[in-house]
Amino acid sequence: MKKLFLFLCLIAMFWMPTNAEAVRLGDVNVDSNVNISDVTDLIDFLLTSHWSDVSDWKNRGDVNLDGNVNISDVTDLIDYLLTGTWSGAPITQTFTVNNVSFKMIAVEGGTFWMGGTYSAFEKPIHQVSLSSYAIGETEVTQALWEAVMGELPTEILDVNKKPQYPIVFVNWEAVQEFLTKLNEMTGMNFRLLTEAEWEYAARGGNKSLGYTFPGSNSINEVAWYAENSDDHLHQVATLLPNELGVYDMTGNAAEWCNDHFDNYYYNQSPSINPQGPETGSQRAHRGGFYLTNVTNSRVSARWSCSQIGCEQYLGFRLAL
Repeated sequence: MKKLFLFLCLIAMFWMPTNAEAVRLGDVNVDSNVNISDVTDLIDFLLTSHWSDVSDWKNRGDVNLDGNVNISDVTDLIDYLLTGTWSGAPITQTFTVNNVSFKMIAVEGGTFWMGGTYSAFEKPIHQVSLSSYAIGETEVTQALWEAVMGELPTEILDVNKKPQYPIVFVNWEAVQEFLTKLNEMTGMNFRLLTEAEWEYAARGGNKSLGYTFPGSNSINEVAWYAENSDDHLHQVATLLPNELGVYDMTGNAAEWCNDHFDNYYYNQSPSINPQGPETGSQRAHRGGFYLTNVTNSRVSARWSCSQIGCEQYLGFRLAL
């Protein structure tokens, strides 16, 4: 152990992480640096259950943002000091189910300002930190839904069967059935995005350029909405992607999130990996759709629907 600490001390003398998010995550003793002292202080806390001079010990000690403070935080911090990257992050990869392929794009965790000022439901703007995850490159298509479920919703008539259009007419509970079957087929743990994950990705994650809409300040470049959609859905990925390479984060189909919905949840939302209210009669959905106006297509706009509601504009996007 002494040799390891000496080795890490030598590293710390000659190299210091410059990534702002890494500094925030790894700076467990709040001295504005990430080095061997953070490792030793974290080990000391785990041995003594006492954290000197830091009131928010859990937030500072949970360096990998998994909701716990334990030895994994120590090993991840040591790994970061040795490699300069946080381990365990999802990777971009393509999956195939019954000859239908779909791509999941890695989203590196980070901290961002969530919310807006236009609506009371978007206030207050507050800081949120998220672990890394992966997000569907596109909304789930009719083709993928049929590959998993065996058939399309009855509301999608023959004339509307267009494999590369987003699936709609699926309520929140039907989506849970889809996820269960998809996970059985793939051995993975696909799920819906949280509201926070959705907004972080829509804003471009840690590659964000601060656009009003996902990927642009010009909505016509990135979204099928009221003024350009001709009142109908369009094939996915036909407009420009956002900074992460994700398509149709607003416009086309609106997207179910996993969270229960509360108009004023932001007033008490946790700052790390918020999951939404524990209960509620509504579920959140995000992103404008093909009949949405410009204002309601912004990255911070929030909406809700009964989880048994089955709207013609509601689809979803995968998370992993």
